[in-house]
Amino acid sequence: MRPRKPNWSTEQKLLLVQLVKARREDLLTGRHSCREIATNRRWAWDEIAEEISTAHPDVPRTGKECERHWFVELAKAKELMLTHRSHTGHISPVTKVVLEILKLQRKEADFKDRTEEDNTTFEEEEEPQEEMKYVPTALAPIINIELPVNHTNDMSRLENAPMSPPCSPSPSAEKRDLEISVLRRQERVLQLQEEYYSLKIKHLKARMLMDL
Repeated sequence: MRPRKPNWSTEQKLLLVQLVKARREDLLTGRHSCREIATNRRWAWDEIAEEISTAHPDVPRTGKECERHWFVELAKAKELMLTHRSHTGHISPVTKVVLEILKLQRKEADFKDRTEEDNTTFEEEEEPQEEMKYVPTALAPIINIELPVNHTNDMSRLENAPMSPPCSPSPSAEKRDLEISVLRRQERVLQLQEEYYSLKIKHLKARMLMDL
């Protein structure tokens, strides 16, 4: 019968959750049924176990052990959230880090949902719009006024000449205003996409630094 390993020390627990926080994109995202993601996740747990074993060679850990104990600490943190004790009672440093991870996951999920919603709106606006038919408006008659040379009543005739009625707004102007409105919405969607990819790049850089 194999001897049972010692329980996890506080130092090992803290190192475990800190490593999970640094590599949460590899460990806590993606579908479990995807074979490629599952394989990458297994490698990530093995690498975490290697780092813990290097830091604490007296009690080496395996990737499966690290994964199992992560779920133990995760269950503790969720229980605190359900009982509302995370704001009042004493919280261990390990549980604090787990709560931070849960908050980060929630923020990232909300940001992803907003981005997908904006993309959906952008696609709907890209659908072909009903073509607006141009209806030409009747032009006001042109009045020719002859100005005889050296006539004393030239100015009075010009003042008394009938004024042409104002032209109604052209349908092309309404179509142009509609296109400008659509372009402004598209510009807003592109700005949100730029913020999302900027945040993604920061996460990737942070993960590369941790790997170094």
